[in-house]
Amino acid sequence: MTENLIVRVALSGGLIGLLFTNPSRALQNVIDEHNKAGWRVHQILPHSTRNIFMMLLSLLVLVVTLGIWTFGAGYIILLERQK
Repeated sequence: MTENLIVRVALSGGLIGLLFTNPSRALQNVIDEHNKAGWRVHQILPHSTRNIFMMLLSLLVLVVTLGIWTFGAGYIILLERQK
């Protein structure tokens, strides 16, 4: 029997995200952590919000912080392991 797990890797946006976020390192850290627990990566998908409320909230946070930070998109990782 196969067991599945979905993990979201969130990345920062704005100037902080542009300067300090390394997407490949963030993905690798999450994958390494789950590999130690016996999970195997099945698929990695880019995650972008399709919810208009979350898009507006993200834009509002970006404006309020003067472009320094906002929560951004990221990745969704589908993991599996044999149970």
